Order: sequence, then C-alpha cells, then structure tokens
Amino acid sequence: MKINFRKIGRRLLRFISFIIILILCGYIFLYIKQERFFFNPKILDKNYSYSFDQPFEEVNIAVEDDINLNALLFKTDSISKGLIVYFHGNAGAIHEWGERAYLYTENKFDVLFVDYRGYGKSDSFYEEESELYNDAQKIYDYALTRYDEKDIIVLGYSIGTGFASYTAANNNPKLLILEAPYYAWNEFIANIAPVPKALINYEIPSYKFLGEVDCPIRVFHGSKDFLIKPEEHSKRLKKLYPNKIELTLIKGAGHNGIYLSKQYYDELKELLDRY
Repeated sequence: MKINFRKIGRRLLRFISFIIILILCGYIFLYIKQERFFFNPKILDKNYSYSFDQPFEEVNIAVEDDINLNALLFKTDSISKGLIVYFHGNAGAIHEWGERAYLYTENKFDVLFVDYRGYGKSDSFYEEESELYNDAQKIYDYALTRYDEKDIIVLGYSIGTGFASYTAANNNPKLLILEAPYYAWNEFIANIAPVPKALINYEIPSYKFLGEVDCPIRVFHGSKDFLIKPEEHSKRLKKLYPNKIELTLIKGAGHNGIYLSKQYYDELKELLDRY
C-alpha cells in the first residue's frame, strides 16, 4: 500500500493551523473579555434583603455619577476600637462574605464589607484598572466620614489584597492586613494560565504599592495554598520588604480556608488586641 505523505502533510498542516487559530481566538477573546474571567461575582436583586445573626447597616457608597457600591457595616457589641475596611476575594458577594464579620466584631472592631462593581447589588462593571483604584479610594474616603483615620485598619483577601495595598499606600491607616496576597496580578495570571503577560490589562502591582506603605503590614497565607503559592508571592514580598512585613503561614490551610483555622483565629485575636 502506497502512503501519500504529501496528503498526510497537508492534513497535518491544516490541523496545526486550526489549533493556532483557535489559540489566537482564545487570546483575543480573553483580551477583550478578561474581566469576566478575573471577576466571578454573585449578582443579587436590588431588593435582596440581607440577614445575619448580628447587627449590621446597609449603605451605598457613590464612586462615580450614577455608580454606587453596596456595602454592609457590622458593629461590635463592645466599645469599638475602630473600623476594618475589608476588600474581599474575586467570587461571591457580601451576603456571603459578611458571614466572616464575627472574626472582627468579636475582637472589638467594626468591619465594612463592600461589593465591587458588578457584585451583589453594586452598579456597573469594571472596564479598566484605574476604576479599581478609584473605587478603593472612594471606599476609604467613606470610612473617613465615620471613623478617625488613626482607628482604621485595611484588610484585603486574595484579589482584594492588591486594592488594600493600594489604599494603604495612598492613605495612613494604622495597620494593613493581607490574606493570600499576590506579588502582581498580571504575573500571577500569566503563571497559572498559558497567557502572555502582555495580554493582561490589569497589572495590580502589589509589590510596588507596599513600598509606599508606612504602617505595619501583617500577611497571612495558607501553607497549602496551591492557587496563590506563598513561595511565589508572600515569601517574595517578605524578602523584598523584610523590615516592613510580618508573615505568618497558616499550617495546612489552602487558599479558601485561612479564616477557618484556629491558628488564624488565635493569631488574628493577638494582632487586633495590639491595635
């Protein structure tokens, strides 16, 4: 039987060309619609009614004309030591994130959870990186209308650590807490997905922001976080700013389980007792 190598070659070339076109189309789609990949919101009806086992106040924070961010302010039963401004992760909405409020209210701090654009009952959606920073500052400005800056702590979790770092760099809170932070968002995405860094519109360079932070910085990171690996992110940040950052690895914790750990609870209590 005679093998037609030319025919086989043409078929192979067409197959390779198809794969290349498919990859290029994927890159183009990601470049145009990457916000849909980075942000994974739970959308709530505007009439949704929040319910928690502790007192809270629902507020809306204006960040641009006709754009408001929905927020929940939880109050401690004790005499408040101040406010924790909480920048949450990339999934869900504050009807879920608010379940963590007890971690802070039990330690005599009020806590403000805010949904980003497109999350929960918040308006609009992000189209560029500058909008993230605008909103972070507007959230902090709102906090300043209700609390003295000397009594404000900024806390960020996962994607929120970049916004928290930016906020602390451009203001003067008394403490910055980062949970599962990344060195830079574009680098993190490029390392976990086959995407050229140049195609990622959002840099969110936490390592740059932290250089401008004047307050103490406490970092918590799960020792078994296989998404944002501590070796590639928190430990690099600690090495970059050894005299600024206090790093605590939560033993056995993954990316989503830090706050469930007794070690975290005890470490957090000891930290907030000092402030």
